[in-house]
Amino acid sequence: MKYSVIDISSSSISLIIAEADERKTEIIFKDRISVSLLHYLDGKTLTERGTEKLIDALKTMKDECERFGVRYCYLISTAALRVIANCDEVSRIVAEKTGLAVNFLDGKTEAFCDYVANLYYASYEKAVLIDLGGKSLEICDLTKGSKDDMVCLDFGLLDIHRKFVKKIQPNEKEAKDIKKFVSDKFDEAKIPKKEVFATAVMVGATNHAVYDIYADYENLKTEDGVKRIEYKKFKKLVGHLLGDAERSTLILNNAPEKLYLIGPAAIILKTIFKRFDLKSIVVSDRGVKEGYLQLVLEGKEAGQYYDLQEKKVGGVPRESIESASISKVQPEKTKKSDKNTGKEKSEDISEKKKERAEKPQKPEKTVSQKKSEGVAAAVPAKKRGRPPKKQAESEPDNKD
Repeated sequence: MKYSVIDISSSSISLIIAEADERKTEIIFKDRISVSLLHYLDGKTLTERGTEKLIDALKTMKDECERFGVRYCYLISTAALRVIANCDEVSRIVAEKTGLAVNFLDGKTEAFCDYVANLYYASYEKAVLIDLGGKSLEICDLTKGSKDDMVCLDFGLLDIHRKFVKKIQPNEKEAKDIKKFVSDKFDEAKIPKKEVFATAVMVGATNHAVYDIYADYENLKTEDGVKRIEYKKFKKLVGHLLGDAERSTLILNNAPEKLYLIGPAAIILKTIFKRFDLKSIVVSDRGVKEGYLQLVLEGKEAGQYYDLQEKKVGGVPRESIESASISKVQPEKTKKSDKNTGKEKSEDISEKKKERAEKPQKPEKTVSQKKSEGVAAAVPAKKRGRPPKKQAESEPDNKD
Protein backbone atom coordinates (compact mmCIF):
# COMPACT_ATOMS: atom_id res chain seq x y z
CA MET A 1 0.00 0.00 0.00
CA LYS A 2 1.33 3.44 -0.90
CA TYR A 3 0.90 6.49 1.33
CA SER A 4 1.97 10.10 0.92
CA VAL A 5 2.40 13.12 3.16
CA ILE A 6 2.48 16.68 1.80
CA ASP A 7 3.83 19.38 4.11
CA ILE A 8 3.07 23.10 3.80
CA SER A 9 6.04 24.90 5.35
CA SER A 10 7.04 28.56 5.40
CA SER A 11 9.43 28.29 2.43
CA SER A 12 8.27 25.26 0.43
CA ILE A 13 5.71 22.56 -0.23
CA SER A 14 7.30 19.13 0.20
CA LEU A 15 6.22 15.55 -0.41
CA ILE A 16 7.15 12.02 0.58
CA ILE A 17 5.67 8.83 -0.87
CA ALA A 18 6.06 5.61 1.08
CA GLU A 19 5.38 1.92 0.55
CA ALA A 20 4.09 0.43 3.81
CA ASP A 21 3.19 -3.11 4.85
CA GLU A 22 3.07 -5.15 8.07
CA ARG A 23 6.87 -5.31 8.28
CA LYS A 24 8.26 -1.90 7.29
CA THR A 25 7.68 1.52 5.78
CA GLU A 26 10.00 2.53 2.95
CA ILE A 27 10.25 6.04 1.46
CA ILE A 28 10.30 5.62 -2.33
CA PHE A 29 10.01 9.21 -3.56
CA LYS A 30 10.56 12.79 -2.35
CA ASP A 31 9.89 16.15 -3.94
CA ARG A 32 9.90 19.82 -2.98
CA ILE A 33 8.51 22.99 -4.57
CA SER A 34 9.90 26.33 -3.42
CA VAL A 35 6.94 28.50 -2.42
CA SER A 36 7.37 31.01 0.40
CA LEU A 37 3.81 31.81 1.43
CA LEU A 38 4.98 34.48 3.86
CA HIS A 39 6.20 36.53 0.87
CA TYR A 40 2.56 36.73 -0.26
CA LEU A 41 1.17 38.29 2.89
CA ASP A 42 -0.77 41.54 3.00
CA GLY A 43 -0.28 42.30 6.68
CA LYS A 44 -1.20 38.94 8.19
CA THR A 45 -3.54 37.89 5.38
CA LEU A 46 -2.46 35.55 2.61
CA THR A 47 -3.23 37.24 -0.70
CA GLU A 48 -5.24 35.73 -3.54
CA ARG A 49 -2.01 35.29 -5.49
CA GLY A 50 -0.42 33.47 -2.55
CA THR A 51 -3.41 31.15 -2.30
CA GLU A 52 -3.16 30.45 -6.04
CA LYS A 53 0.53 29.58 -5.70
CA LEU A 54 -0.31 27.20 -2.86
CA ILE A 55 -3.11 25.54 -4.84
CA ASP A 56 -0.89 25.10 -7.91
CA ALA A 57 1.85 23.46 -5.85
CA LEU A 58 -0.60 21.13 -4.11
CA LYS A 59 -2.16 20.08 -7.42
CA THR A 60 1.32 19.24 -8.74
CA MET A 61 2.02 17.13 -5.65
CA LYS A 62 -1.35 15.41 -5.93
CA ASP A 63 -0.66 14.56 -9.59
CA GLU A 64 2.65 12.98 -8.55
CA CYS A 65 0.84 10.89 -5.95
CA GLU A 66 -1.55 9.62 -8.61
CA ARG A 67 1.32 8.72 -10.96
CA PHE A 68 2.93 6.65 -8.21
CA GLY A 69 -0.31 4.87 -7.41
CA VAL A 70 -0.70 6.36 -3.92
CA ARG A 71 -3.89 5.31 -2.12
CA TYR A 72 -3.96 7.62 0.92
CA CYS A 73 -2.62 11.19 0.90
CA TYR A 74 -2.24 13.32 4.05
CA LEU A 75 -1.75 17.10 3.96
CA ILE A 76 -0.12 18.69 7.02
CA SER A 77 0.91 22.21 7.97
CA THR A 78 2.63 23.72 10.97
CA ALA A 79 3.14 27.40 11.85
CA ALA A 80 3.47 28.46 8.19
CA LEU A 81 -0.28 28.40 7.55
CA ARG A 82 -1.51 28.62 11.13
CA VAL A 83 -0.07 32.12 11.68
CA ILE A 84 -1.99 33.80 8.84
CA ALA A 85 -5.18 35.68 9.67
CA ASN A 86 -7.32 34.03 6.96
CA CYS A 87 -6.15 30.50 7.75
CA ASP A 88 -9.69 29.04 7.83
CA GLU A 89 -10.61 30.59 4.49
CA VAL A 90 -7.41 29.35 2.82
CA SER A 91 -7.98 25.85 4.24
CA ARG A 92 -11.51 25.87 2.84
CA ILE A 93 -10.29 26.91 -0.61
CA VAL A 94 -7.60 24.23 -0.52
CA ALA A 95 -10.25 21.60 0.23
CA GLU A 96 -12.53 22.86 -2.53
CA LYS A 97 -9.82 23.09 -5.20
CA THR A 98 -7.78 19.99 -4.38
CA GLY A 99 -9.94 17.77 -2.16
CA LEU A 100 -7.17 17.77 0.46
CA ALA A 101 -8.05 18.54 4.09
CA VAL A 102 -5.32 20.37 6.01
CA ASN A 103 -4.15 18.69 9.23
CA PHE A 104 -2.65 21.38 11.46
CA LEU A 105 0.18 20.35 13.78
CA ASP A 106 0.97 22.41 16.87
CA GLY A 107 4.58 23.06 17.84
CA LYS A 108 4.83 20.17 20.31
CA THR A 109 3.41 17.71 17.79
CA GLU A 110 5.76 18.96 15.07
CA ALA A 111 8.73 18.46 17.38
CA PHE A 112 7.46 15.02 18.41
CA CYS A 113 7.17 13.98 14.75
CA ASP A 114 10.81 15.01 14.27
CA TYR A 115 11.69 12.97 17.35
CA VAL A 116 9.85 9.83 16.21
CA ALA A 117 11.42 9.99 12.76
CA ASN A 118 14.92 10.20 14.22
CA LEU A 119 14.87 7.71 17.09
CA TYR A 120 17.75 5.92 15.35
CA TYR A 121 20.05 8.70 16.55
CA ALA A 122 19.08 8.13 20.17
CA SER A 123 21.92 5.60 20.21
CA TYR A 124 24.39 8.45 19.61
CA GLU A 125 26.03 10.00 22.66
CA LYS A 126 23.71 12.54 24.38
CA ALA A 127 21.91 13.39 21.13
CA VAL A 128 19.80 16.51 20.59
CA LEU A 129 17.68 17.20 17.52
CA ILE A 130 17.58 20.69 15.93
CA ASP A 131 15.01 21.82 13.34
CA LEU A 132 15.15 25.42 12.06
CA GLY A 133 11.92 26.54 10.41
CA GLY A 134 10.75 29.81 8.96
CA LYS A 135 8.29 30.44 11.81
CA SER A 136 9.45 28.12 14.59
CA LEU A 137 12.50 26.37 16.01
CA GLU A 138 12.40 22.89 17.55
CA ILE A 139 14.93 21.37 19.94
CA CYS A 140 14.35 17.78 21.09
CA ASP A 141 16.34 15.79 23.63
CA LEU A 142 16.53 12.33 22.03
CA THR A 143 17.10 10.71 25.42
CA LYS A 144 13.52 11.66 26.43
CA GLY A 145 10.34 10.26 24.93
CA SER A 146 7.46 12.46 26.05
CA LYS A 147 5.84 15.10 23.86
CA ASP A 148 5.98 17.41 26.90
CA ASP A 149 9.78 17.22 26.75
CA MET A 150 9.86 18.67 23.24
CA VAL A 151 10.78 22.36 22.95
CA CYS A 152 9.21 24.52 20.25
CA LEU A 153 10.21 28.19 20.21
CA ASP A 154 7.73 30.60 18.65
CA PHE A 155 10.16 32.38 16.31
CA GLY A 156 11.84 31.26 13.13
CA LEU A 157 14.32 32.31 10.46
CA LEU A 158 11.90 34.58 8.63
CA ASP A 159 11.11 36.37 11.89
CA ILE A 160 14.82 36.81 12.57
CA HIS A 161 15.49 38.16 9.08
CA ARG A 162 12.67 40.68 9.25
CA LYS A 163 13.60 41.81 12.74
CA PHE A 164 17.35 42.25 12.33
CA VAL A 165 18.52 42.15 8.69
CA LYS A 166 18.16 45.27 6.54
CA LYS A 167 19.50 43.81 3.30
CA ILE A 168 19.62 40.27 1.95
CA GLN A 169 22.47 38.97 4.15
CA PRO A 170 23.28 40.01 7.74
CA ASN A 171 26.43 41.98 8.52
CA GLU A 172 28.60 41.49 11.61
CA LYS A 173 26.63 44.00 13.71
CA GLU A 174 23.34 42.34 12.82
CA ALA A 175 24.88 38.94 13.52
CA LYS A 176 25.73 40.03 17.07
CA ASP A 177 22.16 41.27 17.59
CA ILE A 178 20.78 37.94 16.33
CA LYS A 179 23.12 35.98 18.60
CA LYS A 180 22.07 37.98 21.67
CA PHE A 181 18.38 37.64 20.81
CA VAL A 182 18.42 33.86 20.37
CA SER A 183 20.68 33.37 23.41
CA ASP A 184 18.18 35.27 25.54
CA LYS A 185 15.34 33.19 24.09
CA PHE A 186 17.23 29.99 24.87
CA ASP A 187 17.80 31.16 28.45
CA GLU A 188 14.09 31.98 28.84
CA ALA A 189 13.16 28.51 27.55
CA LYS A 190 15.77 26.95 29.89
CA ILE A 191 17.64 25.31 27.02
CA PRO A 192 20.64 23.46 28.55
CA LYS A 193 24.22 24.58 28.10
CA LYS A 194 27.49 22.64 28.20
CA GLU A 195 27.87 18.93 29.07
CA VAL A 196 24.20 18.05 28.62
CA PHE A 197 24.43 17.24 24.90
CA ALA A 198 27.29 15.81 22.87
CA THR A 199 25.73 15.13 19.44
CA ALA A 200 23.54 17.44 17.36
CA VAL A 201 21.19 15.93 14.76
CA MET A 202 20.20 18.57 12.20
CA VAL A 203 16.75 18.12 10.62
CA GLY A 204 14.76 19.96 7.97
CA ALA A 205 15.22 21.58 4.56
CA THR A 206 17.13 24.64 5.79
CA ASN A 207 19.62 22.54 7.75
CA HIS A 208 20.15 20.42 4.63
CA ALA A 209 20.79 23.59 2.63
CA VAL A 210 23.30 24.76 5.25
CA TYR A 211 25.11 21.44 4.96
CA ASP A 212 25.22 21.63 1.15
CA ILE A 213 26.80 25.07 1.40
CA TYR A 214 29.23 23.85 4.06
CA ALA A 215 30.24 20.83 1.94
CA ASP A 216 30.79 23.02 -1.12
CA TYR A 217 32.80 25.58 0.87
CA GLU A 218 35.03 22.86 2.36
CA ASN A 219 35.03 20.73 -0.83
CA LEU A 220 33.82 17.72 1.18
CA LYS A 221 32.54 14.33 0.13
CA THR A 222 30.04 12.39 2.23
CA GLU A 223 31.74 9.44 3.95
CA ASP A 224 29.94 6.17 4.80
CA GLY A 225 26.61 7.79 3.96
CA VAL A 226 26.70 10.14 6.98
CA LYS A 227 26.71 13.93 6.56
CA ARG A 228 28.94 15.47 9.24
CA ILE A 229 29.93 19.00 10.20
CA GLU A 230 33.04 20.03 12.13
CA TYR A 231 32.45 23.00 14.40
CA LYS A 232 35.80 24.71 13.69
CA LYS A 233 35.25 24.52 9.95
CA PHE A 234 31.67 25.67 10.37
CA LYS A 235 32.86 28.80 12.20
CA LYS A 236 34.98 29.66 9.16
CA LEU A 237 31.92 29.30 6.94
CA VAL A 238 29.89 31.65 9.15
CA GLY A 239 32.67 34.25 8.90
CA HIS A 240 32.62 33.87 5.12
CA LEU A 241 28.83 34.33 5.02
CA LEU A 242 29.06 37.51 7.10
CA GLY A 243 31.71 39.36 5.18
CA ASP A 244 32.96 37.80 1.96
CA ALA A 245 31.86 39.30 -1.34
CA GLU A 246 31.38 35.82 -2.82
CA ARG A 247 28.92 34.66 -0.16
CA SER A 248 25.84 35.19 -2.33
CA THR A 249 27.36 33.12 -5.13
CA LEU A 250 27.99 30.26 -2.69
CA ILE A 251 24.37 30.34 -1.54
CA LEU A 252 22.91 30.72 -5.03
CA ASN A 253 24.94 27.74 -6.29
CA ASN A 254 23.61 25.45 -3.58
CA ALA A 255 20.32 26.76 -2.17
CA PRO A 256 18.94 29.72 -4.15
CA GLU A 257 15.48 29.29 -2.60
CA LYS A 258 17.05 29.85 0.84
CA LEU A 259 18.89 33.05 -0.04
CA TYR A 260 17.25 35.05 2.77
CA LEU A 261 17.46 32.30 5.38
CA ILE A 262 20.99 30.91 5.19
CA GLY A 263 22.67 33.83 6.99
CA PRO A 264 20.34 33.81 10.03
CA ALA A 265 20.39 29.98 10.05
CA ALA A 266 24.20 29.84 10.14
CA ILE A 267 24.33 32.37 12.99
CA ILE A 268 21.72 30.52 15.06
CA LEU A 269 23.39 27.14 14.47
CA LYS A 270 26.78 28.51 15.49
CA THR A 271 25.19 29.90 18.67
CA ILE A 272 23.59 26.52 19.44
CA PHE A 273 26.76 24.52 18.69
CA LYS A 274 28.82 26.74 20.98
CA ARG A 275 26.18 26.69 23.74
CA PHE A 276 26.09 22.88 23.80
CA ASP A 277 29.86 22.44 23.29
CA LEU A 278 29.19 19.52 20.97
CA LYS A 279 31.52 16.67 20.03
CA SER A 280 29.79 15.80 16.75
CA ILE A 281 27.19 17.22 14.35
CA VAL A 282 25.27 15.10 11.83
CA VAL A 283 22.50 15.80 9.31
CA SER A 284 19.42 13.57 9.09
CA ASP A 285 17.32 12.87 5.99
CA ARG A 286 14.17 12.23 8.04
CA GLY A 287 11.84 14.83 9.49
CA VAL A 288 8.26 15.83 10.29
CA LYS A 289 6.60 14.07 7.34
CA GLU A 290 8.25 10.73 8.07
CA GLY A 291 7.43 10.97 11.76
CA TYR A 292 3.82 11.97 11.12
CA LEU A 293 3.25 9.05 8.74
CA GLN A 294 4.77 6.61 11.21
CA LEU A 295 2.51 7.85 14.02
CA VAL A 296 -0.58 7.66 11.79
CA LEU A 297 0.21 4.10 10.70
CA GLU A 298 0.69 3.10 14.34
CA GLY A 299 -2.64 4.68 15.28
CA LYS A 300 -0.96 7.21 17.57
CA GLU A 301 -1.83 10.31 15.56
CA ALA A 302 -5.16 11.35 14.01
CA GLY A 303 -5.57 12.93 10.62
CA GLN A 304 -7.79 13.32 7.59
CA TYR A 305 -6.58 11.83 4.33
CA TYR A 306 -7.64 11.91 0.71
CA ASP A 307 -8.40 8.51 -0.79
CA LEU A 308 -7.08 8.80 -4.33
CA GLN A 309 -8.84 5.61 -5.39
CA GLU A 310 -12.27 6.45 -3.97
CA LYS A 311 -11.84 10.20 -4.64
CA LYS A 312 -13.05 11.24 -1.21
CA VAL A 313 -11.89 12.44 2.20
CA GLY A 314 -11.61 10.03 5.12
CA GLY A 315 -10.08 9.87 8.58
CA VAL A 316 -10.71 11.82 11.75
CA PRO A 317 -9.67 15.48 12.18
CA ARG A 318 -7.44 16.24 15.18
CA GLU A 319 -9.91 18.82 16.46
CA SER A 320 -12.77 16.30 16.38
CA ILE A 321 -10.90 13.94 18.69
CA GLU A 322 -9.89 16.79 21.00
CA SER A 323 -13.52 18.03 21.18
CA ALA A 324 -14.77 14.52 21.88
CA SER A 325 -12.33 14.05 24.75
CA ILE A 326 -13.33 17.41 26.24
CA SER A 327 -17.06 16.59 26.05
CA LYS A 328 -16.49 13.38 27.98
CA VAL A 329 -14.92 15.23 30.87
CA GLN A 330 -16.98 18.41 30.89
CA PRO A 331 -20.33 17.04 32.27
CA GLU A 332 -18.64 15.88 35.47
CA LYS A 333 -17.41 19.41 36.07
CA THR A 334 -20.83 20.99 35.56
CA LYS A 335 -22.81 18.59 37.76
CA LYS A 336 -24.09 20.14 40.97
CA SER A 337 -25.38 18.29 44.04
CA ASP A 338 -27.87 19.40 46.63
CA LYS A 339 -26.07 19.72 49.95
CA ASN A 340 -29.06 18.27 51.83
CA THR A 341 -30.05 15.37 49.55
CA GLY A 342 -26.82 14.65 47.65
CA LYS A 343 -28.85 14.46 44.42
CA GLU A 344 -27.85 16.20 41.22
CA LYS A 345 -29.95 19.18 40.33
CA SER A 346 -31.57 18.29 37.04
CA GLU A 347 -32.88 21.86 36.83
CA ASP A 348 -29.29 23.13 36.45
CA ILE A 349 -28.65 20.71 33.61
CA SER A 350 -31.90 21.72 31.89
CA GLU A 351 -31.06 25.40 32.25
CA LYS A 352 -27.67 24.84 30.67
CA LYS A 353 -29.27 23.00 27.75
CA LYS A 354 -31.72 25.87 27.37
CA GLU A 355 -28.90 28.43 27.37
CA ARG A 356 -27.04 26.49 24.70
CA ALA A 357 -30.18 26.30 22.58
CA GLU A 358 -30.67 30.07 22.81
CA LYS A 359 -27.13 30.85 21.66
CA PRO A 360 -26.65 31.95 18.01
CA GLN A 361 -26.22 28.91 15.80
CA LYS A 362 -23.22 28.38 13.51
CA PRO A 363 -23.73 29.11 9.78
CA GLU A 364 -25.08 26.27 7.66
CA LYS A 365 -22.20 24.07 6.49
CA THR A 366 -21.44 23.52 2.83
CA VAL A 367 -22.23 20.24 1.08
CA SER A 368 -18.52 19.41 0.87
CA GLN A 369 -18.07 19.99 4.60
CA LYS A 370 -21.05 17.77 5.42
CA LYS A 371 -19.70 15.03 3.17
CA SER A 372 -16.27 15.32 4.78
CA GLU A 373 -17.72 15.11 8.26
CA GLY A 374 -19.98 12.24 7.27
CA VAL A 375 -16.99 10.23 6.11
CA ALA A 376 -15.05 11.14 9.24
CA ALA A 377 -17.91 10.07 11.48
CA ALA A 378 -18.15 6.75 9.71
CA VAL A 379 -14.59 5.81 10.63
CA PRO A 380 -14.38 3.76 13.86
CA ALA A 381 -12.80 5.68 16.74
CA LYS A 382 -10.14 3.05 17.31
CA LYS A 383 -8.63 3.82 13.90
CA ARG A 384 -7.72 7.38 15.04
CA GLY A 385 -7.11 8.66 11.54
CA ARG A 386 -5.67 5.51 9.97
CA PRO A 387 -7.17 4.48 6.62
CA PRO A 388 -9.84 1.72 6.81
CA LYS A 389 -8.55 -1.78 6.14
CA LYS A 390 -9.93 -3.39 2.97
CA GLN A 391 -11.10 -6.99 2.64
CA ALA A 392 -8.41 -9.61 2.62
CA GLU A 393 -9.18 -10.87 -0.87
CA SER A 394 -8.70 -7.45 -2.47
CA GLU A 395 -5.58 -6.30 -0.62
CA PRO A 396 -3.79 -9.19 1.13
CA ASP A 397 -1.14 -8.50 3.75
CA ASN A 398 -1.40 -4.72 3.47
CA LYS A 399 -1.16 -2.52 6.47
CA ASP A 400 -3.70 0.19 7.24
